[in-house]
Amino acid sequence: MIKGISSPLSLLQESLLGEAAGEVLSLDRLTEELMIACRELAAPLHRLCLGDAPSGDVRARALSASTLAMRMSEPMHALQAWALAETPSGGVTLAPETLGDFWYLVMMARSLTETLETPPPDRLLHLLGLVGLRLRLEKHVGLTPALPIMVGDGEPYGLSVTEIAALCGLKLSTVRNALSRREMHYQRDSGVGLDEALDWMVQRSGFLYPHVNAATRDRRINGRLAAEWLAASDAVVYERSISRLRLSIWRSSTTGRRFALNTEGVRSCVVLLPETRLDELGDIPLDGWEERGRDPSATMHREALGLEEGAALLQCQIPTTGALAAIVDCLGTPRQEGEGGVARQSVGRCQPVG
Repeated sequence: MIKGISSPLSLLQESLLGEAAGEVLSLDRLTEELMIACRELAAPLHRLCLGDAPSGDVRARALSASTLAMRMSEPMHALQAWALAETPSGGVTLAPETLGDFWYLVMMARSLTETLETPPPDRLLHLLGLVGLRLRLEKHVGLTPALPIMVGDGEPYGLSVTEIAALCGLKLSTVRNALSRREMHYQRDSGVGLDEALDWMVQRSGFLYPHVNAATRDRRINGRLAAEWLAASDAVVYERSISRLRLSIWRSSTTGRRFALNTEGVRSCVVLLPETRLDELGDIPLDGWEERGRDPSATMHREALGLEEGAALLQCQIPTTGALAAIVDCLGTPRQEGEGGVARQSVGRCQPVG
């Protein structure tokens, strides 16, 4: 277990904010920094470990720049893929000692550049900062640690402006503008609370770790996360996608009732419920609802759902996985004889989730 790692905030590089994480952490650029770091460290390590032993000494070969870079390439590749969430639910299958060696090498390289007044390994440091942030967010929602690295609890501290920007590939000014618009509440001594930050970040297309929101029933989700949750559920069956409407069609496994989802939605999760009365949904918390049966696009929606002309269409904005699960349960409950499918012909908002 790697202990005592630096905080993510001290590792993130403000000069790299605003770029997509995939560009910042491209393997070509990381490899270039790794080679430079190994070249700069090789000589000091040789003197510390071997003294005046000649460079041809067999022991010296293990401390050569090329050997160090070769050994550190594997953990760098593994951590880069994990930091970019290329496998959201997977861990890194490397020995703790190997990960630790890479972490310590980057820290030594930073210290050496400070002494020599040379450019630090910015991208390698940024990589470790994102690794630390992902570990902290996953720990917050109770996910099993995927790396043998200990991170500080951090509570009651939230996320800084820099950390939010790094997690979403945004400029600092973009996050600060959001704070000025009261989209999040920022405390000078503790930043933005983790739950509030997660709910805001999941509505950004560049957020690296939306799977963290999906790990709990209480955090905000979007259409993409909802589609993943539905695909893993036995309670519904996927039928098809309609690209021109940006919708996917699903049906209940028990009742066959169909509904549509904004599968590619990032800002929110919206479902279209045909022939559904609002009072059928009971106390399910919704961000908003609206009868869409008279919209210009209603005919296309009815065709996609196999409905008759004039069938009611209730559109609901779903805030969380818990609310989505409740909607699916409701659609899977057989209706009593005589229950109709007419939604209220009005527009309104339900009680928002606290």
